[in-house]
Amino acid sequence: MASLPSIHDQSRLNLLFNLSLSVTLMGGVAFLISLIIQTYSVFVPALGNILFGLLTLFLIRRTKKFSAVVKFYFIVLYLLVFGNLNFNDGTMHIGAPFWIMLLNILVMYIIGVRWGVSFLVASLLGYLYYLHYVFPRHMDIMDTMSEEAYYSVYYEALFALFLLGFIIYTILRSSKRSDELLHHKNEELKVQNSTILLREEEKTTMLKEIHHRVKNNLQVITSLLRLQMYELENEAEAEKFKDSMNRVLTMAMIHEKIYQSEELSRINLEDYFKGLSQDLLTSYQTNMNVDLHFDLNIEKIGLKTIVPLALIYNELFSNSLKHAFKTTRQPKITVSLERRECDSFTFTYEDNGEWRSDGASKSFGRELINSLTDQLDGQMKFSKVPHTRYEFIFKHLEK
Repeated sequence: MASLPSIHDQSRLNLLFNLSLSVTLMGGVAFLISLIIQTYSVFVPALGNILFGLLTLFLIRRTKKFSAVVKFYFIVLYLLVFGNLNFNDGTMHIGAPFWIMLLNILVMYIIGVRWGVSFLVASLLGYLYYLHYVFPRHMDIMDTMSEEAYYSVYYEALFALFLLGFIIYTILRSSKRSDELLHHKNEELKVQNSTILLREEEKTTMLKEIHHRVKNNLQVITSLLRLQMYELENEAEAEKFKDSMNRVLTMAMIHEKIYQSEELSRINLEDYFKGLSQDLLTSYQTNMNVDLHFDLNIEKIGLKTIVPLALIYNELFSNSLKHAFKTTRQPKITVSLERRECDSFTFTYEDNGEWRSDGASKSFGRELINSLTDQLDGQMKFSKVPHTRYEFIFKHLEK
C-alpha cells in the first residue's frame, strides 16, 4: 500500500483499505446468505459489492493516486447505494438510511468538506426522489414479499451497525495515533530546540569573546603606538601618531560596543558617536565644552557600515577639535543621518568653528575620508558657508 507523508492522509488511506476489505467480506457473507435463504434480490447487490471491493483493493495496491481512487470509490458506492434503493423492488430498504449516513461520514472524513457537502446534497436529492416516487410503490408490494426478504433486513442492519462501529473505531484510533505522534514530535522538537539554544549561547559567548579579544589587541597596538610616540621629538610627527592611535581606538570601540550588547550584528549609532566623541575629547586633552547635537533617523547600523562611517566621523571630529574651535566661544557640532529616496541616505556633519586651515585641503585624513566614502558607494560635498559642512550621500547602508 502506498506510503503518504502525512499521518492524517495515511490514516485515511488505511481506513479506505480496511473499508474496502470489510465491504468485500460483507458482500461475500451476504452473497452466501442470499443463496442459503434464497433471497435473490440481495444476490446482485452482494455480488456487486464483492467485485467493487476487489477492484478498489487492487487500485489501492497498484496506484499511487490515492485521491483519484478515493473519489472513484465513493462515486461508485453512491451509485450502488441509490441504485439498489431505487431500482431493487425485491427487498426492503429499512437499512438504506444507515448506508447513506455511513457514505456521507466517510466522504467528509476521507475526501474533505467540499466533496462531503456535494455528497450530502446528492444524497438528499436521491433520498427525496426515493421517498416521493419509489417508496409508495414499495409499500404496495411489501405484502407480497417473502419471509426471507424480511430476514435480509436483519443482517443488513447488523452489517451497517458493524461497519459504523468499525469506522468510528478506526477514526478514534487514527486520532489517538496522531496525538501520540504529535506528542513524540513535540518532545523531539523540545530536545532539538534545547540543543540549538545551547549552541547559539555557545556561539554568542564565543563571538563576544572574539570581539573582546580584538578590542584588547587593538588597545595593545594603541599602547605600542603611544610608547613609540613618546620617543618622537618632532611635535608634528607625534601628532600623526596620535591621529593613528585615535583611528585604532575608533575600531576598538566598535568591538567593545558589540561584546557589551545583546545584539552582535548591529550597534546603536548615537550611543557609539557620543562615546567616541568623549574619548576623542579626552585623547586631545582639550577642556572645551562642545555642544553635540545628533539627529539620526536610523537607530542601529550593521557591522559592515559602522567601521567606515565611524572612521569618517573620527576624522571629521578630530579635525574640528584641532582646527576649528581655537577662537570659538561656544563650539557646536551637528550630526544628522536621514533616509532619502531609493533607499539612499544623507549623512551630514557641521561645526560652527573658524578653521585655521582649509577643511577641504589635501591631506592623509582627507584622502582617507574619500576612500571610506567610496567604500560606502557614496559621494561627498564640502562647503564653508555659513559653517563648515560635510554632506555625504550613501547609496546603501547596512542596518
